[in-house]
Amino acid sequence: MVRLKILPHVFLGFAAVSAMAQKPNAIPMVRIHAGSFLMGAGPEALPPAVTNGYGVMSTRPAHGDWDEHPAHKVTLTHGFLIAKNLVTAKEFQAFDPSYKPVARFPGYAAGVSYEQAVAFCKWLSKKTGKPYRLPTEAEWEYVARAGTRTPFFTGDTPPRPSEANPWGVVIAEGTPEWVADWYAPYQPGPQVNPTEPLDGHFRVLRGGGLDFRKSRSGMIYPAMAPYFMRSANRASMAPSFASADGNIGFRVVEAPMPTPHPSPQRPYWFKTDVKQTPVSITVGPDPETPFYQTHELFPNLEGRSMPDVGWKLGLARGLGVTYHNSAVQELSNGDMVAAYYNSPNKEDDPDQTVLIMRRRAGSETWDMPEPWPYFADAACAAPVFWNDHGLLWMFFGFPRLIGATPFAFVQSRDNGATWGPIRFPHFTGPVPRYVSQTINSIVRAKDGTIYIPTDAPGRGAGGLTASSDVWATSNDGKTWYSTGAKTAGRHTTLVIAKNGDLLGFGGKNSEIDGHMPLAISADGGKNWTVRPSPFDELMSGERPSVIRLADGRLFFVADYNPHHMKHIHKDGAYVALSSNDGSTWTMKRLPANILTVGYVTATQGPNGLIHIVTSKNTVNYEIVLNEAWVLSKTEAATPEPDSITDVMPHREEWPNGRLRAEWSTGLANDGQILLEGAQTFYYEDGRKQWVSEYHLGQKTGTEVYYRQDGSKKWEKTYAGDGSWTWRNFDKRGQMTSQSQWRGKTLVSYRISGEKQNP
Repeated sequence: MVRLKILPHVFLGFAAVSAMAQKPNAIPMVRIHAGSFLMGAGPEALPPAVTNGYGVMSTRPAHGDWDEHPAHKVTLTHGFLIAKNLVTAKEFQAFDPSYKPVARFPGYAAGVSYEQAVAFCKWLSKKTGKPYRLPTEAEWEYVARAGTRTPFFTGDTPPRPSEANPWGVVIAEGTPEWVADWYAPYQPGPQVNPTEPLDGHFRVLRGGGLDFRKSRSGMIYPAMAPYFMRSANRASMAPSFASADGNIGFRVVEAPMPTPHPSPQRPYWFKTDVKQTPVSITVGPDPETPFYQTHELFPNLEGRSMPDVGWKLGLARGLGVTYHNSAVQELSNGDMVAAYYNSPNKEDDPDQTVLIMRRRAGSETWDMPEPWPYFADAACAAPVFWNDHGLLWMFFGFPRLIGATPFAFVQSRDNGATWGPIRFPHFTGPVPRYVSQTINSIVRAKDGTIYIPTDAPGRGAGGLTASSDVWATSNDGKTWYSTGAKTAGRHTTLVIAKNGDLLGFGGKNSEIDGHMPLAISADGGKNWTVRPSPFDELMSGERPSVIRLADGRLFFVADYNPHHMKHIHKDGAYVALSSNDGSTWTMKRLPANILTVGYVTATQGPNGLIHIVTSKNTVNYEIVLNEAWVLSKTEAATPEPDSITDVMPHREEWPNGRLRAEWSTGLANDGQILLEGAQTFYYEDGRKQWVSEYHLGQKTGTEVYYRQDGSKKWEKTYAGDGSWTWRNFDKRGQMTSQSQWRGKTLVSYRISGEKQNP
């Protein structure tokens, strides 16, 4: 084992490790002097023992996670005192006598939120008259490394439990710790006293992982796997997350609050240049004429590596290649948003996130997806959108998070341009065993109660083999409660019956004589009766969706499974309509290229069009159709429009009165309102931000996005035959990559400094 590999550029002369004399019952502290170090992961490959998956996750990246790069020199110009150990349960109880130690992690104050940790620091400061706070991320890594550049201060293998490092601090034992910073990508180049962004949605965690699948030799994996214990590893979590079963702790620093030297927050395209003006969103194709259209959702790299190719071509860092478990919603401005889980390889990998993408009103093309919310090292999954009369809710779950709640949620009041804090449910009654995985339906009853289902363990109503829980709130999310009984299938999709009953269409992994069960509750989910539906049972990789249409009908979409097979059996998929709350149905097969809809979700827009997003199809599509198509005998797609009339200009302004956006829309001959002509967005200072040109909702010519300093960040040139070229530029104007695409499929590329790929 390699131990204490010291690099010459680390100024150990500035670091002292003499322990400070302590008063009785005081937190033991260690004095750290100013100095410099190399923060983050370098180009050196990690040992296989660090990157292997321990049987519970995919192999880790050979050089560390993308958010650990680039390695950069950091100088801390101030000394500070740091706690030798995590704050103990006893120390925390002196602040909060109601705190109960976590049985699995009794040695420290586990399961506390960032907000609780900050409150403890304020209390301790007031009690002692000394300035206590959380360490910055840079301070934490400086101490954790203690002058080394190896994965651990002990070399290539983790330290022994309770082993102090050369500076006298017990750190990075596999226990995640809150630090002060908001989570964001590193900035290149040397930095002095960095503090990261001024705001965000996730706080940084250091020292250990967050997910659990199994234990081995007294260790909890993957949370305590060596990869997550490394000095460079970064995790993140919403600051309000606290759990009676959680593993997150914290330690204190005695030092004044640092002067902010913030880096920028990570930009997201789905939050950028979001219009707030709804333009003719109730206008659509003739409801008596069949309408069917598809839009491809995801980029296809044709087997190339996402980190080695896709990210360098401009796709968002953290985007993987496995997408599943869909969500979709039309927003109040006419935009569509979709979300899926996003994984580098395997489902429930700790690097799994949720992704979001947007199809802007009047555009026929989905923007490229981006990972958000981004909980580093905590698998996030099962997104659900709900447009509650202009208030956009997004729910999601954590399949493996230690101490996870049944779900989490976040809200936006401006069509997804900005979001409030991530929230976790506060329950007012008993909470049964659950699976932290939300399902595709949120419904509001006539009395205002909101219901959301999640997966559940054990048998369901009627003794069937699988089930879902249903959770409810009667005060718009302030408090929640379990409705008390389980449905009759995993991934149950809910709708409100005309008489107010809850209808829960089976889901998967349960059946009655080969049919999907229908569970009915007349008392808000306290009890369920079960009967067979006319639909095939569903098994692995499949989930139905049901919604109430504006005209009162029920709309249903799912996969056929006549042979009762598991996984992707490709028997095709269907849609169905019912005018009598599911007593009878009119069913229709989707076209042959829809081999499966997988974990499907449907929604309806104000213009009557129904939007379906597929999962695990050979190409995943947004399917747009109307009721007339379902009731017709045709399977044909609606021809692309070839003419447009009634072109009208539109504009939006910044609060200071300056022009923010100008664009035009017209009525296409297929009945849709589409973008037509030039569209330009401006920064608040009047500089151009995003310039594009449209014809019949398709981009034409050259599209350009400018940084706020006026430099060109990227441009896309459209040939008119479905092919286009994407070029990215650095701030000096040098092209960093060029790629050729046909639709969403990568054809060829060239990355600066690398060999061209045909």
